[in-house]
Amino acid sequence: MKEYIAIERAEQCCGCGACVSACARDAITMKEDEAGFMYPAVDESLCVKCGRCKDVCVFAEKGAGANAAPQVYAAAHKNKNIQKTSSSGGLFSALAQAVLDKGGAVFGAAWAEDMTLAHICVQNEKELAKLRGSKYVQSMTGTTFREAKKMLEEGRYVCYSGTPCQIAGLKAYLGKDYENLLTVDIICHGVPSMKMLQDDLKYVAGENYSKITDVKFRDKRYGWGVKGSVRTADATLKYNAGTSPYYFYFLKGEVYRESCYHCRFPAEGRQGDITLGDYWGIRTDLIKKMGDVNPDWGISCVLVNNEKGKQWFKQCEKALTLISTDRQSVEKRNKQLTSASKPLPEHEELLQGYIRNGYAAYQSGYKKHLKDHIIRGIKNMIPPQVKRKINDILH
Repeated sequence: MKEYIAIERAEQCCGCGACVSACARDAITMKEDEAGFMYPAVDESLCVKCGRCKDVCVFAEKGAGANAAPQVYAAAHKNKNIQKTSSSGGLFSALAQAVLDKGGAVFGAAWAEDMTLAHICVQNEKELAKLRGSKYVQSMTGTTFREAKKMLEEGRYVCYSGTPCQIAGLKAYLGKDYENLLTVDIICHGVPSMKMLQDDLKYVAGENYSKITDVKFRDKRYGWGVKGSVRTADATLKYNAGTSPYYFYFLKGEVYRESCYHCRFPAEGRQGDITLGDYWGIRTDLIKKMGDVNPDWGISCVLVNNEKGKQWFKQCEKALTLISTDRQSVEKRNKQLTSASKPLPEHEELLQGYIRNGYAAYQSGYKKHLKDHIIRGIKNMIPPQVKRKINDILH
């Protein structure tokens, strides 16, 4: 008789939730460990040891993604409002709208009222705004794999967006390709835990924590970059590496889930039909070819990985300003396309410190990086136009 899933080492589980969805007996739930990361827990009184949970585990050998040379673009949405309210160029909105226009549904990560993050399903343009923007924390997929399958079986078009491991988990759960399914993965660096983020928001917002109404890790009011905001009922607070230990350590790559440092997917190929990310470091000559595009509002890089991706991308091209480019140019500032994030020396110390002493460990370590804060502050004072000129010279 087959056994049930058992995680022996933290790096063996990415928390995608495929095992939870696959269990017909609902014997598996996601439980929080000491650092706030979620792992499957099996209720043996309900489990029949069918092994389905092990079959869909994406950290077992499940096969590769798309390894063929993708079509690569630099692109931005022609709708300036969508571009401004998106993290980069607004490409996700264009793809999602193409699915909604066919009466389909779109799945992605959205903030709940308590400022936790979970995947939800939206079925109209108004709700689509909930899915825009980068969220630098792990989203729980919950029951959305099951919801997506039900819609696919009914013949509806579905767009499912997420990290590469979430898309791999969805595909493993579905067990077959659906022509009416569009998958969109993001260029992912790694994810901290929701517990870590909640602790940080309490630190940043203080007594106004309970009044938080929105978190933006990338707020275009400060330009295209990694500077965000926390909105409360009374004020809008700056949220970046200069105000938040969590944000600082996220950008350094020190506080990710253990599986992120052992991610299979950069080496095995893209999991989504289309991959989206920021076209960091885009050269001035490429920007000029895009015509009336303000680079300070963000430009996306797009990898169209297969024939299905090509078909969907063609349907939203009219909404975009785009030019062809190459993967090598994108990879220069998006290393996670080719390799997993590497834990730096401070990672284990921070993790164990957080488990022992809570958020005080982050605050204590953060204060030791005064030099880094000063350098980042000076860099933030440099106008983006000057940064692009420097990049062009270095290129």
